[in-house]
Amino acid sequence: MSETPPRPMSILKKTGILLLVFVLLCALVYSLRVTLLSGLANYLISTDTPLQKADLIFVLNGDYETRPFYSSEMYRQGLAPLVAIAQTESSPAERLGLVDNPTDIAVEVMQLRGVPADKILVLNTSGPVTSTFDEARTLRQYVEANDIHSVIMVTSAFHTRRARWIFEKELAGVQVELEVAGAPYPSYDAGNWWQDENGLINLNNEYIKLIFYLIKYR
Repeated sequence: MSETPPRPMSILKKTGILLLVFVLLCALVYSLRVTLLSGLANYLISTDTPLQKADLIFVLNGDYETRPFYSSEMYRQGLAPLVAIAQTESSPAERLGLVDNPTDIAVEVMQLRGVPADKILVLNTSGPVTSTFDEARTLRQYVEANDIHSVIMVTSAFHTRRARWIFEKELAGVQVELEVAGAPYPSYDAGNWWQDENGLINLNNEYIKLIFYLIKYR
């Protein structure tokens, strides 16, 4: 005996229920959009507050529009007597003298923002760095060779979780206290990053890099 095919009204009813559920879910997500989008950014931010005084401020290369400015402010506040940065590898254009090396720019920014030249250390003990892992290794070498017991590591806000993970991994076994400071962005923050083109790019890139690093260096 053959089965009776479903009646058209029954199919329409089920379709209507599914459509209603979908619309309600969309409305719920939209109503929570600020909370959800802010949560994506807040997950990337892993900073220590309030910061305690340290022996050294270590600023990461990369964003010289924010990191050296923030590091200079912390130096002027008396949070550490020295500021260090690892020498980054020069690109072909930089080697030709067409553009400045990012480390050189960061150093000049810090000097112009009140950090004395003799209080800025450019670390290059094992060659120029090309990644955050290289910077962490450079810091480890400096800490082990000098009387450094505490460090404030400065990077961009969205980079802090990945940077903390890298530095804690590389500094494992070294008797040094690490604090992480996140330099704020000038035009956006965790509460509105999706409204700024740079915010969209930076958050997207940071999640890609975070996943890549967790897979490659776990």
